[in-house]
Formats: sequence, structure tokens, C-alpha cells
Amino acid sequence: MTTRPYRTSIPADILALSHERDLLRRRGQYQRADDLKKQIEEAGYAVKDNPHGAHLVILPGVDVDGKLYRMTHQLPSLLDEPDTCTFSVIILARNNQDRVRRCIQSVLRFADASNIEVLLVDNASQDGVDLWAEALKYQEPRLHILRATRIMGAADAYNMALKQSHGQYILLLDSSAELTGDIFTPLEKTLADKEIGITGLHGLSTDDLRHFEECAPEEAEVIDSQCMAFRRKVLKEAGLFDERYRYPHYMDIDFNLAVRDTGVKAIVTPDLPLIYHTDDPKEEVTEAERTRLAKRNFYRFLEKWGDRDDLLPDDGEDEEE
Repeated sequence: MTTRPYRTSIPADILALSHERDLLRRRGQYQRADDLKKQIEEAGYAVKDNPHGAHLVILPGVDVDGKLYRMTHQLPSLLDEPDTCTFSVIILARNNQDRVRRCIQSVLRFADASNIEVLLVDNASQDGVDLWAEALKYQEPRLHILRATRIMGAADAYNMALKQSHGQYILLLDSSAELTGDIFTPLEKTLADKEIGITGLHGLSTDDLRHFEECAPEEAEVIDSQCMAFRRKVLKEAGLFDERYRYPHYMDIDFNLAVRDTGVKAIVTPDLPLIYHTDDPKEEVTEAERTRLAKRNFYRFLEKWGDRDDLLPDDGEDEEE
């Protein structure tokens, strides 16, 4: 039978629908069971089947600048709308207020000559970053706040901001980063070359799509997501982040290959005026759990890209005699 989740707030009528679905599945009436599953999901609940019956999970909603969407999939995509600024800077917050404040303040400090918007994705933080951001928003119209009502996976969180972005270029910036100068002009200059689809401060190279190492400032296979820029319009062809990556490991590598698969290059933009701080917030996941999640993401990545030798670098050998 359907199990009640810990600290449940799921209404009785939804639990009744799920229980009815359990019975239909046991009777082999899968079409009607699938109809009920869709009805439950449209009400805002994910259905996780197990041998003892379904477990219901409340799907997250999102508040965007004061407008609440009860479910994140109700959030409209603005990717078909025209550009209204040069850069959309996306920063993810999760109980790391000090880092987020420093990062956003540095972006705004050095963006005077750039037409930007900052999209702060608050992934259900509990440290007051939402109050700080709301206070700043009264003074800073370039700041937009997307606050999830429940913790989301990394890819889901970033995708919300990608769908709400208006910039000609997207810049993903890790909250540990602090700008010490204008990084927007050199990034825009790199992306002015139509053959270049993705750029940033650090690149990774690989010979086998299994081991990745930081490379010299030249053409790379992957750009590290701590500072990663690309054209917004590439999302129409490459797609958003793969939302099966709830943990960030390999999420950015997967996205890089999807962008490169459209026929463009990944290039490092060296010497950007940017530093990273090591004052990491307290980890919410154990080392064993991080290892498990990273391994699962690795196998997911290999399943998609492991045989794509065409995305590996040329060996540079002259085939002529």
C-alpha cells in the first residue's frame, strides 16, 4: 500500500488516489494506473514505486521575484524571448550566505560598464540568504531571486535560472568566486567568435572521456562550471542541463559535450580577474554519500558519451607520407 512520508503534509485525497493506483497495478490495470499517476503528478507529487507500494514526494515549487509557482514545471521558459541584456549571471545558493554575498557584490561592483542581470537561485537555504537578497533587491534592480520551496537537484536548480534568463550570454559563476576586475569584456570577446560555443577560466582535457585534467589555455574538451559562459541561444540546440544529475559531478562535463556536439569549440579565456575562496560551507552530504553519487553520475555520463571518440582531441599526427 502507499506509504506515508515522514512529516507528511500530503492531503488524504492524494493518498487515496495513490492507494487506488497501487491496487490497479497489482491487478494489472496499468493504463488506468498510469492515468492516476499523471493526476497525482499534476497535483504536485512525485510517485516513487517500490515493492511495498508507492512513496509520494512533494515536488518543489519556486518563488520568482515574489511570484509563486506551486510546481517548478509551471515556471515558463523565456528562451524564445529576445535578449534584453548582455549577460545573465547565475549563482546558486545553498546555506552559503557569506560566499553568496561576496560573490554577488563583486559581480555588481565590476559590472558597471556591462548590461547584466544576476539570477540568484536559492535552493531552499535556511541561513537567511533570502532575507539579505530581498533587502538588496530593493536597491539593485539587476538582481532576480528564484527561491525553491524544497531542495532541488543541482541540474534542476540551474535549469530554473536558465529558463528565466534574458542575456545574450549566460555566465555560471560558483559562489566561491570573487571578481577582482571586469571579466565580462574578455568573455564577450571570446564568444564573439562564432566557432567558439563555450568558454571560461579553467579548461579540462581528456584522452578517453573517463579521466579529465586541467589543461593549458588552449582549446579544451570541457570548461569548468565554476566560471562558464556560453550564448543563451545555444540552449535551443544543446538543451538544458540533464536533470538526472542531482549531484553536480559530471553535470557540467555532460553539458559541455552537448554544446560541443552542436559543432562549436570549447576555449579557455585565460587570466580573468577572478579568485576563488576556500571557506566552504558545512557539507550536508557525507563523504560516503558523495562518493556514491559521483560514481552514479559517472556511469550515467559514460552511458551517454563514453563511445563518442569524435569529441576527443585530434592526435595531431600528419597522415601524409
